Amino acid sequence: MIRAIWGMARNDIAVWLRSPAAIAAALLPALGMGILVAVLTNSVGQQPVALVVEGQGRLTKRIAKIIRADSEAYLLTEMNAAEAERAIGEQRVAAIIVVPTDFDDAAAYGNAAIDLYLNNVDIDLADDLRRSVTRSAAEFDAPQLGLLGELHGPSENLLLPNPYRVAISERDLRETNVSFLQYQVIPIVVLIVVSAGLLGTALLTARDFERGTAKLLILSPAGHLPIVFGRLLGGTMITLGLVAPLVAVGFMARFMPPIPSWQHGAALAALLVAVTLTSVGLGALLGIAIRNDRLVTMAGLNAAVYLFFLGGGFTTVAFLPPWIQTASRALPTSYAIEGLRQALFYPDLVGFAHNLSAIAAFGVASITLAAALLARAWRRA
Repeated sequence: MIRAIWGMARNDIAVWLRSPAAIAAALLPALGMGILVAVLTNSVGQQPVALVVEGQGRLTKRIAKIIRADSEAYLLTEMNAAEAERAIGEQRVAAIIVVPTDFDDAAAYGNAAIDLYLNNVDIDLADDLRRSVTRSAAEFDAPQLGLLGELHGPSENLLLPNPYRVAISERDLRETNVSFLQYQVIPIVVLIVVSAGLLGTALLTARDFERGTAKLLILSPAGHLPIVFGRLLGGTMITLGLVAPLVAVGFMARFMPPIPSWQHGAALAALLVAVTLTSVGLGALLGIAIRNDRLVTMAGLNAAVYLFFLGGGFTTVAFLPPWIQTASRALPTSYAIEGLRQALFYPDLVGFAHNLSAIAAFGVASITLAAALLARAWRRA
């Protein structure tokens, strides 16, 4: 029985390796989505801003240093006043921040100001810049409110003099060591696993019906169960073989943060295997339902994209409308994204067992249903 299962799996792997178009169809859309997320992360997170420093005083240099340090908010270019005016007129920058010549004298009397010249044609981007400049200004007197305080905290119970009537006592839950791009890469990893597992198994299954090989498979002397499980094992091995090198490259290129410990590494591996099994089961079901190569490719890619978006691909599920939050609870991708972030970003694994259990339940259900329906469908083919 084991030889029959392995023989079927090995045959599926060989067929898949001889189908570069199928491999490209499974990987390129997911990788393209990753590039799109990276571009959007950089373009939305940072706005081109001109900084004009007119004074040379100690406090002027301090506020300028604070603004320069906030590279997460500004794509900064230092210019003189004339250059900055030309740049905003030609829409090469979205704003000009000016530290005036009298900043030191005004700060001594508590009424200093920095000037913000803002192209506010887009309310969302304009508000991002307003918040960023406000944070930089607040950091001058209250470091715990700004980027430096966040990066070099903790600032628990730290109340420093500030120009506001109400101070903020911040209590950081964890160390900030994950970039926004690294945070957004996790859903892309899930999308790659789902695309490869879903499309790979669906194409192999649909091809059997379309080319008439399903009848030959069910007549095999090995019996139908080893053939069915061989198909599912082949889809699993194909998916892991495609995903593992990409994940390794992600770690080496620092698109993904270092794994905190071996326990977190084991949790990461377990979750990726569970997502793979779920995707393979869903792929077999899709191939049974749509027995055509081209149609199954279109349906598989669309299904993977919907699972990606509704599972929190572009933002945390808690930030989405209530009806999407409810729908996401019925999707394996939401648990996969949450679980991977827990395994990679947090020092503990609180909540991970729930996510892994949910993914495992989806996996068992999809594999069991696929095994039952695949054997029946082959007999009727």
